[in-house]
Amino acid sequence: MDAIRESLSRAFQAGRPAQGYVIVGPVRREGRVLAEWIGAQLLGEGPTLAEHANPDMPWFEPEKVSRVISVAMMRERILPVAQQSALAGGWKVLVIVSADRLRPEAANAFLKTLEEPPPKTLFLLLTEAPEELLPTIVSRCQVIHAGGARRLDEPWRTQALDLLAGIEEKGALLDAARAETLCALLADMEARAEREVRAEAKANVAVEADADTLKALVGAKAKAWRNDLLLTLEQWMRDLACLRVAAGAEVPLNFPERREALARRAQAHTQAHLNENLPMLEALAAQLDRNIPPAQILPYWMDRFYL
Repeated sequence: MDAIRESLSRAFQAGRPAQGYVIVGPVRREGRVLAEWIGAQLLGEGPTLAEHANPDMPWFEPEKVSRVISVAMMRERILPVAQQSALAGGWKVLVIVSADRLRPEAANAFLKTLEEPPPKTLFLLLTEAPEELLPTIVSRCQVIHAGGARRLDEPWRTQALDLLAGIEEKGALLDAARAETLCALLADMEARAEREVRAEAKANVAVEADADTLKALVGAKAKAWRNDLLLTLEQWMRDLACLRVAAGAEVPLNFPERREALARRAQAHTQAHLNENLPMLEALAAQLDRNIPPAQILPYWMDRFYL
């Protein structure tokens, strides 16, 4: 959770938060705690925040016996509040609890506002079942896993770690080859996402016939795997920085099985250089979110990362 908060803090300080965050995890525990922390960063601490009584951070939950968020609730309660300016003149943070309970009509009504939110308006969607969310909503948000550590699926995880552990020297041709390997992983993710989505869509004729929905589903699934790949890179960078500071002392690592390779690489760079990795990784993630082709940007970043 510390790594998540550090990454969010940098985005908030730079004035570049996403327009929405899908917070995956227990909505009454980790999800709620992270949402409250985000609110405190943007609105400031205060008793009304902890009591969910701050008018600039309204909380919305499923209603009625059916426990759904209806289109009427969306149009009559949530969207009008979203369009209002913050009473304190700063940020407005809207929290939708159990966002997977959004009815399709409510989700579609919400989509336009999520795409073009009012100034200084942030949406937090708490869910324990992100697969139930409309893919077009997920694709417009940053997904945060607050209920446990995410990890890249195999065989991509081993392939990525083998690439990182195999770095012994830098060079334009070597970095280009490594970038090509990462591009191949991302292409494989896209292909697998399309196969899985089309296989799942066969059980739903309406989805199978809707090209836009299929594209959104594929994009959301591939983006989740891409984020896991970026998380693997981030964890590797953190291990390098920890080992450089530790100077031989035992420290917990994300990849203890790669300790020897990590220790070797950590000593090849200064602490100041290693500290530059995470902001650069954040810039890479932002470029990928803008759908810049990986082949155009990965060689540039592999040349600049301290790995």
